[in-house]
Amino acid sequence: MLLSSVAIVAYAATYFIAIPGDKHFAKYIRPLRFHIAGGMGALLTGPWQFSSKLRARALNFHRWLGRFYLVEVLIGSIGGFAMAVVSSEGLPTHLGFGILAVLWFFTSLQAYRMVRRGNIEAHRQWMIRNFALTLAAVTLRIQLPVMLALLHWPFRPSYITVSWLCWVPNLLVAEWMVRRRMTSPAQRAT
Repeated sequence: MLLSSVAIVAYAATYFIAIPGDKHFAKYIRPLRFHIAGGMGALLTGPWQFSSKLRARALNFHRWLGRFYLVEVLIGSIGGFAMAVVSSEGLPTHLGFGILAVLWFFTSLQAYRMVRRGNIEAHRQWMIRNFALTLAAVTLRIQLPVMLALLHWPFRPSYITVSWLCWVPNLLVAEWMVRRRMTSPAQRAT
């Protein structure tokens, strides 16, 4: 998880060095950079938040890193929503990426609300969901090349498909993890 996040961050950093060759992305470079900056911060800090050893040894660091993560998600989701409404290939991608941006923000807000209420278990559940959505950046960059290069799909159906496929399965797996954890014997005992 961490290595794939770092790889995507390294790739994304190129958007701060030069204007992209893609005319569409170049036209919307400001919201794109907000989205990328937020995503980069979330991808680099998110994996560390799941370390029980880090939480046990440095709870204050976990909290400050968590605050930074949530700010990055806020920035990234606002930029992501702005990009979703102008995404190429029309309404299907506007909806796919737009719902992703809204859910990315909403799940982080819920996680924050739960930890402020002292409900640590609900906070963890919402963070699992949230980071699954953060990882859409990784799954998109795995799936789109597979569709284009290996399956030889045209760009339009590939991009429409990936606007949903990059996050819906992630969220389903996260929900399965949350539900499984809720029904595990160790969880019922606490």
